[in-house]
Amino acid sequence: MIFHVRSIGPIAQEILGQQQTFYVHSIFEKGFNIVNEDQNLIFIGSDENGTFPFGVTVDHQTKKQLLENIAVNQPIKTTANAMFITDNCQLVWRNQAVHASKVELNSKPLLWAMLHENITAYDFSEYNKGDFSCLKMQSIMEALKQEDNKAVESSLRYLIGRGQGLTPSGDDILTGMLFVHFMKPFICDGNLEIIQELIQEQLTTIVAKAFLDSALKRLFSSKILVLQHQPTVYHMNQLLEVGSSSGKDTLYGIFIATTLRSGAYE
Repeated sequence: MIFHVRSIGPIAQEILGQQQTFYVHSIFEKGFNIVNEDQNLIFIGSDENGTFPFGVTVDHQTKKQLLENIAVNQPIKTTANAMFITDNCQLVWRNQAVHASKVELNSKPLLWAMLHENITAYDFSEYNKGDFSCLKMQSIMEALKQEDNKAVESSLRYLIGRGQGLTPSGDDILTGMLFVHFMKPFICDGNLEIIQELIQEQLTTIVAKAFLDSALKRLFSSKILVLQHQPTVYHMNQLLEVGSSSGKDTLYGIFIATTLRSGAYE
């Protein structure tokens, strides 16, 4: 059986170009993750949760067939343009479309007014009862804007890896904050380097690390990326549907970085 890739993310393309052996890390209804010996992760599956910088997108029928042929820890060999799921099952690509993933600077007043108006319509009060209250996030925002390595590292160690699941809430929130930063910067450059250093320390899951590593390269999933040009309630609702809480956590990070960036809760 030979199956074909629909599109590929820029990071996935780069990793696959190394032609290493992978193993199946985790399996979901919408696809599965594979990891190589360097602990680089690639998601293979449908685009129900959007496309990812480290993702390989296939159609629903292909996804179904692939899921029937894999198991956790199963080795997967790759060549220049093919992935050998089993001896009789290949996933191939050649001159495949690379899906857009990069966020650009955008300080247009109308866009920010729409983003602010629409995101403040959501109820994030539940976060005030836990580890990520607005007061706590305010202090983290302030730290990220300053050149104080000790305060920044302390704040980031609090955030990275905090929470449950394959992508803990703290990491999803930070991803949302980074998305806003790369549209309208507020984080000191040196603090971005500290984030990069910390995610190499195994403070969080390999999946969350893939998202944060992508975010530091200005690369985001399509469900997040669309908000840079169309910050509508419709697209925010689409993001909310991702994962059990990942989408809302990411949206909360966008909310925090949008409303608290001036130092006052607007």
